[in-house]
Amino acid sequence: MNTLAAQLDLTRFLEHFNTFLARPKDFALPQRPNLWEHLQELEHVDCTPPPALPCLKDALKSFKKGGVWRLETLFAFVQIARYFLYLKTCLRPKQHPYLLAYLENIHFPQALLELSAHMQDTPTLKSGIYPDLDALLESLARLQVQQKKLFSQILNKASLQPYLVDRQIHFVNGIESLLVKPGFSVAIKGQVIQRSHTGQFYIEPLEARDLGRKIQEIQNRIEEHLARICAQWCGNLRPYFLFLRFINHEFDYLDHLIARVSFAKSADLSFVKPNDRGNFTLKHFAHPNLNNPKPISLHFDQSLLLITGVNTGGKTMLLKSILSAVFLAKHFLPFKIHAPTSHIPFIENIQAIINDPQNSQNDISTFAGRMLDFQRALSTPHLLLGVDEIELGTDASEASCLYKVLLERLIAQGAKIVVTTHHKHLALLLAKNSAVQLLAAHFDPQAQLPTYTFSPGLIGKSYAFESALRYGLSPELIDQARALYGVEQENLNALIERTSALEQELREQRVQLEIAKDTHIKQVQARLEQIQVQAQAQQTKQNALEQSYQQALRALQDALKEFERSQNKSHAHQQIQAIKTSLTPQSRPENPPPPPRTLTQGACVRYKNQLGTLLSLNHSTCMVALDNGLKIKVRAQELTPATPPQTPPQVKLERKPKAQARMRLDVRALEVLEALQEAQDFLANALLAGFEEVLIVHGKGKGILRQAIREWLKSHPKVLSFEDAPYNLGGSGAQVVKI
Repeated sequence: MNTLAAQLDLTRFLEHFNTFLARPKDFALPQRPNLWEHLQELEHVDCTPPPALPCLKDALKSFKKGGVWRLETLFAFVQIARYFLYLKTCLRPKQHPYLLAYLENIHFPQALLELSAHMQDTPTLKSGIYPDLDALLESLARLQVQQKKLFSQILNKASLQPYLVDRQIHFVNGIESLLVKPGFSVAIKGQVIQRSHTGQFYIEPLEARDLGRKIQEIQNRIEEHLARICAQWCGNLRPYFLFLRFINHEFDYLDHLIARVSFAKSADLSFVKPNDRGNFTLKHFAHPNLNNPKPISLHFDQSLLLITGVNTGGKTMLLKSILSAVFLAKHFLPFKIHAPTSHIPFIENIQAIINDPQNSQNDISTFAGRMLDFQRALSTPHLLLGVDEIELGTDASEASCLYKVLLERLIAQGAKIVVTTHHKHLALLLAKNSAVQLLAAHFDPQAQLPTYTFSPGLIGKSYAFESALRYGLSPELIDQARALYGVEQENLNALIERTSALEQELREQRVQLEIAKDTHIKQVQARLEQIQVQAQAQQTKQNALEQSYQQALRALQDALKEFERSQNKSHAHQQIQAIKTSLTPQSRPENPPPPPRTLTQGACVRYKNQLGTLLSLNHSTCMVALDNGLKIKVRAQELTPATPPQTPPQVKLERKPKAQARMRLDVRALEVLEALQEAQDFLANALLAGFEEVLIVHGKGKGILRQAIREWLKSHPKVLSFEDAPYNLGGSGAQVVKI
């Protein structure tokens, strides 16, 4: 992992991160449930970082075998317990539910809590708990004060000043001593403890020897007391060995998280949660090793990203940036990026083939080393592979075919690959694969400098001659090289680049056509669904009307039967008339009623809302035959003269002349408005003639007329679809329209 970090230029970045850790460890963070939630919540916790601690793995191994810890090791576990309890007090249930649930599941043994209560904020025991130890510590402090006073008196002796090297008290072999020059014996009596490398002497003054021995004796007794106390506490903690090992591991986990959050805040860095869907989008990413870098924005949605173009144009750094983003996100390390719009996949294995693997000691050539790297890649699952300058080491033509096969095998195995190359042949071979995404580095010919920007879908030019001029080579030599290279080769490269651009344009047009097709299909489906809903509503309404009519008809039939049985004929007659009235729509006469006329036999009369014929006329009563078949006798005052119904007008069918329809319209050489008018009439006639498909020829030219015709066809309500005509009918210069 450290080798990969060095290949990606992340060593300095990781060394800076390690300074935020409470104790040295590998930067990798083991995966565990709710890790992302813990990290996000810690960003909003106001707490101090954990204390600096030693590594306790060896101490735990010794403890497991029956060893006794010193007071410093016991204090380290006390510090761990105190920090967990302190962090718990900084959390709030609503803001930090995941962290709080995590900490509440950790229950410290009572023995460790009692030990914490017995210790100060340093690896020392509190006074008042162990009286014998307190007495020894008081004696030691008193003797040390006397010793300091005695040494001060010795250092101030006038006779000793010429022989003193310095005025410090040196601790040599556990004994307080002075550093003096040769011949010191005339000024002071003392025992030589050690000779310095400059020929001077460390001596213990005889005046201080007895006091020093007493101090040494007290210190030994204190060590004995501390050893017994530590052994007692180790005995109390031994049943909780598994918990001590667990809490030591959990402290490293919290240390990892808090160090990441502190590191991110110190440099305004962001976290990106790796996703399992494979989405790969970088927005404003900056490689950590660059000063004032140009941010990278990239959408990598295919299996292989092929980067071509100018030398020193940033291809290698782009490759390292892509691999670095995956590497840092995988380990939940913060970096410069616009996190809300970026998506980075989780890829288990990352391999970089960047440096020249040639090694004379192991007899490995460049090409042999590359083959060993590819062999390892072929046997690695779930892989992100980066290959820089893939053409190194062998013949260009052979390498193109070989690497095409190797890369396509890796694609078939599900690998994600980033490759930089100058091989036009390899680029052309891979460009035909739909799983390959092209990216070309830009060069500014006027400034003779790379722009460190990239265009998707193109095969870039190397600009080797221009780069050589920029680095100071003679223009004469460059001209000779150009002559050897030849105009034909230049034209071939230009043709390759143009072919790549055209293929990209065609691919984009196909995508746009597919999108337009899908949109049109959705619109048609929505319209069909709307028509279906309207038809269902109309059918429901018709069914309701039919049901109402049948109910009224049944009521009429019942009334007729009642009329035949009942002697109260007038009541039945009124019921019948009410039903007929409900079935007959009421309408207001548009013209005023004609003046009253004299009733005559055989005349058309109106009785209430019914028309009939006057059969007989007496002095006060009349017999009328109604149009519904009934004959009734009524008073003359209830009748009014009426106009007999006219015969329905005859519908005259007039046959229109057949439309002049054609299946092909040519609007070339017309203005846009004229062409659209011609197309409007042409489609109207085609619809009348019942045509389903017609051809409109607009030509190619600058594409103005083609664009106008296509925009008009999109908005035409009777056009189902349209597309460029086949090659033999005009290709992109004509549109096949389905109506």
